[in-house]
Amino acid sequence: MQRNLLLSLMIWLLEIILVACLVSDRWTREIQTAEDHMLIAYIGVEKEAEIRRTSQQWFDRLFVNTGIRESVYHYFIPTERERQLSKGFEDVGRRDFFPFIQSRLDVLWETVYQMIQRLIMAWVWWPLLTVTLMPFAIDGLIRRKISQTNFDYPSPMAHRYSLYLMLGIVYLLFMGLTLPFPVPPQTVPVGIFIVAAALNVFLANTQKRV
Repeated sequence: MQRNLLLSLMIWLLEIILVACLVSDRWTREIQTAEDHMLIAYIGVEKEAEIRRTSQQWFDRLFVNTGIRESVYHYFIPTERERQLSKGFEDVGRRDFFPFIQSRLDVLWETVYQMIQRLIMAWVWWPLLTVTLMPFAIDGLIRRKISQTNFDYPSPMAHRYSLYLMLGIVYLLFMGLTLPFPVPPQTVPVGIFIVAAALNVFLANTQKRV
């Protein structure tokens, strides 16, 4: 289990690295614009503006006000003063290498902002998660209780694969935080209903215990 978690984390980090290295800054801006339009169409202008405002506040609080973003830029890109102190190397990489590095860092930070916005968008559906999981879980427990009183046997295969489905959906939603494509806002509620249905099957097919 720990190995699978480590592998999943490595795949996610590899996705971030690939996005930062291969995706253009213009493409990331187009993704953000497309997602904003989808949000407006689905939840309205006011709610979209609230999500965008909250996302910017969290991004500023975590990375701008703390100086982390500026430090990352400064670490990879020399300032003009540092150039002048490097005699003979003042113009090295000025017009090709360091502009490329800056564009990659721009993509990285835009991806981080987009991840925060997608997290906040997912958090909006928290009440739906609560009211959806509860009845599905209760129904699964009742079905399991009924099966304990008759000769019905739970299915180990349904039990196992429903667990895999829940973990898979959660992992896909997690990976979706940094996908270099527009993510429809309907993704989260659809994922919630799939997880709830899988939880129902998982509980109903839990092995009987006396």
